[in-house]
Amino acid sequence: MERRAFKILMAVLLVGALCLVARLATMQLLQGEEYRQRAQRNMLQSRPLLPPRGKILDRQGRTLAHNEPIFIIHFLPYRYARPQVVLERLADILHLNPQRRRQLRERLEESPQEDIVLTESMSQIALARFAEIDDASEGLRLEVKARRVYPGGSLASHVLGYVGEIDREELAKPQYSRYLPGEWVGQDGVEKSHENLLHGKQGIVEEALDLSGLTLSQRQILAAQPGADLYLSLDLELQKAAEASLGVTLQRLARKNGERSGGAIVALEPTTGRVRALVSLPNYNPNHFAAGITQRQFDSLLRDPCVPLLNRAVHGAYPPGSTFKLVTTSAALNEGLINSHSTFYCSGQYMVAGLPFNCFVRFGHGRLNLIEVLGHSCDVVYYQLGTKLGIGRLERYSHLFGLGEKSGIDLPGETAGNIPNPQWKEKNFRESWYPGDAANSAIGQGFVATSPLQVALMTGAVVTDGYLYRPQLLEAYTRRSGGRRERVNNPPQLIRKLPWPSSYFRIVREGMRLAVAEGTAAASGGADLGMAGKTGTAENAPTVDNPRGLNHCWFTGYAPYGASAKWQGPPLVVTVFLEKSGGYGGELAAPIAAQVLKKWRSLQASRLKK
Repeated sequence: MERRAFKILMAVLLVGALCLVARLATMQLLQGEEYRQRAQRNMLQSRPLLPPRGKILDRQGRTLAHNEPIFIIHFLPYRYARPQVVLERLADILHLNPQRRRQLRERLEESPQEDIVLTESMSQIALARFAEIDDASEGLRLEVKARRVYPGGSLASHVLGYVGEIDREELAKPQYSRYLPGEWVGQDGVEKSHENLLHGKQGIVEEALDLSGLTLSQRQILAAQPGADLYLSLDLELQKAAEASLGVTLQRLARKNGERSGGAIVALEPTTGRVRALVSLPNYNPNHFAAGITQRQFDSLLRDPCVPLLNRAVHGAYPPGSTFKLVTTSAALNEGLINSHSTFYCSGQYMVAGLPFNCFVRFGHGRLNLIEVLGHSCDVVYYQLGTKLGIGRLERYSHLFGLGEKSGIDLPGETAGNIPNPQWKEKNFRESWYPGDAANSAIGQGFVATSPLQVALMTGAVVTDGYLYRPQLLEAYTRRSGGRRERVNNPPQLIRKLPWPSSYFRIVREGMRLAVAEGTAAASGGADLGMAGKTGTAENAPTVDNPRGLNHCWFTGYAPYGASAKWQGPPLVVTVFLEKSGGYGGELAAPIAAQVLKKWRSLQASRLKK
């Protein structure tokens, strides 16, 4: 009986062994290729390939922002029996400073099983030193990334903006659905407003890994598509000249007033809306953000009383002073309150509802015609015109000129400014509207607030007989087409045509020319350039930010006035704003505009000779 049981057991074992052999044979001979492919797939890993960010160039193709490689060296301590010893050797080879060495030791003690970043470099130095490390290279990994670089430093920083690593809140937004953690995204300026063009499309790379997770090889499955290159309307040379001219004046004012202040310049072609220079000072260096700004650097920017992160040209709203008289004059002409033959008398004071309103020339201008009123900026006449027009008509004409509304420039954070009316005053101050409010508004004081960009657009409408163009920074961009890149131009956009006769605009321009030739801007040096313009001085009451109540001052003008054989190309409008200057527009702001226009004329002439 026992013998029989033993035979049965042996038979069962034999059958089992035969089944096992058959199964192994089936797996190796018949299904071997399938399992081999499965094993290979288990060792392969796909990851996204980040696209290079598009470059930003000026109108001549000169680089304003581009990318440079940075080489990141990762240390894998778990690959070594004595990682502390290896780490010290690597620190010597890479010339790491004592503070960095201490940080790495602490990181190793805290997380001995995690990768540690040893160093980053924007140059080839890290790569060269990495090549020196031969026997330690099994526990090192080299990663190459792109870093945004702004070769001009702070030049045009408020136009360009900066990039930063995308955060969780941004990743949750629909427009960033194709972004990954760790990617860079525009945070301000054209870097932000044209993010959709600059970003590009991700590719796919496939990596073969060993059992420890180290990369054995990799191959590209789908190439990343670089972002579009942007050609801005800015002219690099004009931008440099404008920033330098404004900077010199601000330094002089800081010495005179005993405190720093800011300013802005907008230079644009009124016939297209192309912005050729846009300056806001003080500014900042966007490279600090691209490199990973420290908390100390960021706090310094936030604490600066001059607010360097504020783009005064586009974000700031200030009383425009007498530059607003371009609107008041146009409105009064179109409403039939005055004409080219009108004459006026200024005694130095005008009574509004029983209250005296003084001209800035306290003894009065005497008898003036309309051109002289504008050229000499007589306040008394504009008090009269303001009360006759009333705030309703002033408000309507202001909006026609683009004041009190956003222009739609391709920059984030634009202000709409403010054109007041009785309802606005009641809502914000719980006060009634008085006749004096309209008188103040007519000279750009009181509750009127505009940006330098808006004043430039207003001036441009006067220059072009009423054509108001949307200001644009993007002049063209590149687009992939059939395996190559083609340039796509961004056409000018007309906002509106102001509906009154060209003769009215010619009268206003005559007054602007007189202001430069012998009026409030006679000291600007712009008469020989064929410059015409309007000065402005905005009086301020003392506030916490301006305890001395220092004046703002303005100049907005253009060249050439009429036909000029010395001027090549379309006219250029230049608006200059000086915050808390304590001076006058004709004295401080107008000479800056003349310097910018002179530089532009020189640039245009030299390029035509080539």
